[in-house]
Amino acid sequence: MTATTERVEAPELRSFNPATLESVGAVPLTDPAELPRLVAIARAAQGSWSRTPFEERRRVLDSAIRFVVEQMDEVAATVTAETGKPLAESFTSELLPAVDQARWMARNAEKVLARERLGMPQPYLQHKRAYLDYEPLGVVAIVSPWNFPFAIPFGQVATAVAGGNAVLVKPSELTPLTAMWIEHAFSAAPKGLVQIVQGDGEVGRELVRAAGIAKVFFTGSAAVGARIATECGALLRPVSLELGGQDPMLVFADADLDRAVDGALWGAFLNCGQVCTSVERLYVEDSAYEKFLSRLAASATRLRLGRGEDATTQLGPLISEEQRDRVERLVEEARSNGAEVVVGGRRAETELPGWFYEPTVLSGAELGEEVFGPVVTVAPFSGEEEAVRLANASRYGLGASVWTSDEKRARRIARQLDAGMVWTNDVAYSFGAGQAAWGGVKDSGFGRTHSKHGLYECSSIKFTDLDRGRLRSPWWYPYDARVVDGFRGVLGALYGSGVRARLGAAWRFRRGLLRLARRYRG
Repeated sequence: MTATTERVEAPELRSFNPATLESVGAVPLTDPAELPRLVAIARAAQGSWSRTPFEERRRVLDSAIRFVVEQMDEVAATVTAETGKPLAESFTSELLPAVDQARWMARNAEKVLARERLGMPQPYLQHKRAYLDYEPLGVVAIVSPWNFPFAIPFGQVATAVAGGNAVLVKPSELTPLTAMWIEHAFSAAPKGLVQIVQGDGEVGRELVRAAGIAKVFFTGSAAVGARIATECGALLRPVSLELGGQDPMLVFADADLDRAVDGALWGAFLNCGQVCTSVERLYVEDSAYEKFLSRLAASATRLRLGRGEDATTQLGPLISEEQRDRVERLVEEARSNGAEVVVGGRRAETELPGWFYEPTVLSGAELGEEVFGPVVTVAPFSGEEEAVRLANASRYGLGASVWTSDEKRARRIARQLDAGMVWTNDVAYSFGAGQAAWGGVKDSGFGRTHSKHGLYECSSIKFTDLDRGRLRSPWWYPYDARVVDGFRGVLGALYGSGVRARLGAAWRFRRGLLRLARRYRG
């Protein structure tokens, strides 16, 4: 099976290769008026799916994994054609994380979502048996971005399906063909359980507002995320947001500098810097600053630019002309604020007509906002306190990394960083580990994907208990002074400060406690 490249009847959504500006293919647009019908189909499918044993859910996930592995070359080619990213990155940062997350969900969802027995240690509740049940939400909407058009929605679909939900996915209008592979991959699921809706922001807005949607998962910019949160808030609809980042990288003088340079190079320029966890702010201890900056600049100039289909390409284009214009504006603003362009800082000269920009290293000033392009700023620091202060001086808090040979220092600094994820001597790798929670703090959003916490995000948590009804609850009517004294005794005897205080309360309010004990018998 291959993704279509043939022209379809209007209205259609056409995709273009950002390196060559050639058409990749087209898909039919979804009429927003069709969304109620599609939600109804999803709800019907989810009703039976919610009662499906985990063994069947595992079978569907394994089938999706098998499909991706068997069609890996075609899927990777589509991703590269629509995004321009190097083919190697389509495998390493798209397909591999996607199938790993699905595999983790297939192997662990039953255990994570199993009924959980709650202990009831309170003396007045020991006759009860209590549980937490993790139930499906229903139909969830996933609004996904263009920078990881396969890995992000595929992993979120796998999590939602493992949790017993149905899914409507609205991919970016820039990468519609990649999303269709997800629908194909989940073809073993009941009809209507996983559906793709295609279109621009209007389709996304209507999907977020659609009646019958139980929760919205959005990955994208903080500005759009804020609008979606407002829409969902008005509907009392839960939302999970994974938004932007300005990730700091702290390099101490005792770090392996060669490894740190290699990590910074990849962390800053992966996917042409169009990654929420890109290394955008690099801070290097002052005694190692000049050496590190020199090595990083030299390495950046050696990155090979080109079209992603060439297996030797290391840096592809930006996704659009609009995105390149934005990067140029931010770099010029940094220059005007005193930044020095160490390398790069201009459009790349290639034989291709696409939206290429040179890998850029700046020193002397930072960019005021997330750049989302192949640009990194480098600045010195002196000491841990300054490093932490610089790292936390951003409204974002997605990821951060600490580079040092001192494990105690790494742990110490990690505790002080405002970030949802902190890596030591590495960067962003945990996106490819299904067991690791993924998400941020501050303006980087809230909620988590991946891991058991991703499954909890796709679940409604219900408290239930069992009581044989043989004992009368002592806090029921009627009230009287002896009942009040009894609960004075309960508070003092169970929660007083120290053994002496607790025993004193039990003796002082013994008559009230006896009255409560008698009430248990009715």
